[in-house]
Amino acid sequence: MISTFKGRWNFLSNFYPVNIEYQGIKYPSVEHYYVAMKVKNDQYIHGNFIGLMDCRELIAKISTADKVKRFGKTLKVRKDWDIVKYEIMLWAIREKFKNDELSSFLLSTGEEELAECNYWHDNYWGICTCEPCSNTGLNNLGKILMQVRDELRK
Repeated sequence: MISTFKGRWNFLSNFYPVNIEYQGIKYPSVEHYYVAMKVKNDQYIHGNFIGLMDCRELIAKISTADKVKRFGKTLKVRKDWDIVKYEIMLWAIREKFKNDELSSFLLSTGEEELAECNYWHDNYWGICTCEPCSNTGLNNLGKILMQVRDELRK
C-alpha cells in the first residue's frame, strides 16, 4: 500500500504542481481547481463583493496549494457541494493525469492500493490515522486515483 503522498509519491498529492484549465482559467494544482469549484455564487471577501469568475481567478493566482486550502475555508461553499465534490475531484484527477509524465508515474504504482493516510481527520478523501479515528475513512481520493490508473491502462 502507498499510504503517504510525499517523497517519491508526492505526484499523487493534490498539492503537486500541474496545470488544470477550466473555463479559460489555469489552475496551478488540483487543489487550486478544487477550491475554486467550491464557490458557485459571488463572494464577499474582506468586505468586498467579488463575482464568481473573479473569485476563481483570484484562487488560481494564490501562490501555494496550502494557502489555497486555508483560503477555501473562508469561502461560502455552494449548496450542492456534498453532491458534486466527488465528480469534481474525479474530473480534476483525470485532467491531471493527461500529462504524459504524470500518467507514467501513476502507472508505475502498479497494483498498489493508494490511500491518503492523514492525521487531520480527513475521513472523506483519505484515511485518518490518529488514535481517536484509528484508521477510518472512505479514501475517496485513493479510489479515484486507482480508477484513473485503471482507465490509463486501457
